[in-house]
Amino acid sequence: MLLSRSLRSMRPRLRFLSSSTTHAAVCTELGAPLQFQMWELPTLQPGEVKVRVAGTGVNFAEILQAKGQYQEMKEPPFVPGNECAGEVTETAPGSKLSVGDQVICLARGSAYACDVIADEAACIKLPEAARKRDLCEAAALLVNYGTAHLALENRAAMKQGDTVLVTAAAGGVGLAAIELANIMGAGKVIAAVGSEEKLKIAEAKGAASKGVIYSGIDSKGVRAAIKSAAPGNLDVVIDMVGSHVLEPSLRSLNWGGRGVVIGFAGGEIPKIPSNILLVKNISVSGLFWGAHMIHDPKTLIESANKLVAWWIAGDITPHICKKVPLEDANTAFELLESRKSTGKVVLVPPG
Repeated sequence: MLLSRSLRSMRPRLRFLSSSTTHAAVCTELGAPLQFQMWELPTLQPGEVKVRVAGTGVNFAEILQAKGQYQEMKEPPFVPGNECAGEVTETAPGSKLSVGDQVICLARGSAYACDVIADEAACIKLPEAARKRDLCEAAALLVNYGTAHLALENRAAMKQGDTVLVTAAAGGVGLAAIELANIMGAGKVIAAVGSEEKLKIAEAKGAASKGVIYSGIDSKGVRAAIKSAAPGNLDVVIDMVGSHVLEPSLRSLNWGGRGVVIGFAGGEIPKIPSNILLVKNISVSGLFWGAHMIHDPKTLIESANKLVAWWIAGDITPHICKKVPLEDANTAFELLESRKSTGKVVLVPPG
């Protein structure tokens, strides 16, 4: 279960003493390769725990942050990374967690390490049944599945029988959205991807056999491909591409359809003609999962608990395309930047 103390109470603390050291992939200079080196851990404070990391999920935002191109700027040196899973090795007095507990945690920017100091409020204690599962899967659970779940359930209000289009469907959030949409009762889930190879990966997660390949065609071609895959049009669009894909996807929605904008992997932020929304009574919303930690932690907590329960039950299985040694974190960055990765890349500490 996720511990009940509100994530609003997580505040930066001044730290002057080092309780221990660990190894970490450190950003020593913006835009330069990460350096695997010793890193001082802050002294454990009340409300915090020390976690020995089993795996850390890699997200594209961390690449941007290491380049100095993310909206939340950090001054080097710093350790990137937010989501990880592992085992509690030390607790502060009064902790509700115990040494030996397995947890998923949001490390708030220090997860590319062998050990992290995390706010107890940002840790999900895993049940004993999790010991039979791969903790690297748990490290791939929160951000991708959390984003997909809130997009489908909260923003799109997906209903049973809905036809759902997921763009960038072979990525981490995309594969999670396919899996969750099927669990939640979608009538049909259509994958939109950049290649035949990625379409096969999406199909293996539960997407329809006929999908959309948007590379090498313009927006009219995308519209025609969607119409071929979904003759009855769409009820929900989960978009992570933007570029030439978003507008034709929205044009393919039925009356009262819902679109959710999650990202712009295509590199271009498109303008949405408002007449599309007007004529078909379409609603379009955005989703930034991380902001829920500040503005709506209750929703994030409820979502996370559902996801853990589904994972323990075997209803969802995060797709990990590659486990990369922590000391080779730059290789993980290259996989994401080259678009050679599908699903999630997970960093694994030595030992």
